[in-house]
Amino acid sequence: MTPRASDGVSSRHMDDPRTRARDYLDRRTAIAMLATVDPRGNPEVALLIAAGQIDDDHVAGGEEKDVAGDTFRNLRQNPRATIVILDPIMDPRARDGVRLTVEFLGAEEDGDELGALRAWLQSFAPGREVVRRLLFKVLTVENYRPRDDGPVLLQ
Repeated sequence: MTPRASDGVSSRHMDDPRTRARDYLDRRTAIAMLATVDPRGNPEVALLIAAGQIDDDHVAGGEEKDVAGDTFRNLRQNPRATIVILDPIMDPRARDGVRLTVEFLGAEEDGDELGALRAWLQSFAPGREVVRRLLFKVLTVENYRPRDDGPVLLQ
């Protein structure tokens, strides 16, 4: 459910993209999609597991084993990417979200944070595994809303 002024949250507050991004990243029901391109310009999209905000300028999330395709390789070759975050659970009819332009800083393949991501995923999805924690610097944040006229169909 999107906060309204009557809920004690001003609409101006939720219109701020950074505030909205922080709100979405605090939810465990949000879905984060990471978009990259390979050197030939071919797109790759993967889910970023348990995306979360480290501080105002950095986000991180897990890469799931055998799901992310060429995403990690693409990030090493071109560190610029886009993360779109939506929350279909809180309000299935809403299409609002946030779009972050990010720069890939590196990956953790061990450590406490990665261990926590692995345990979290195993708690409800046995057999699935997070192989690394991807770290990003946030370059820009903007509110995301698909066009009202729907998808463009190519003939």
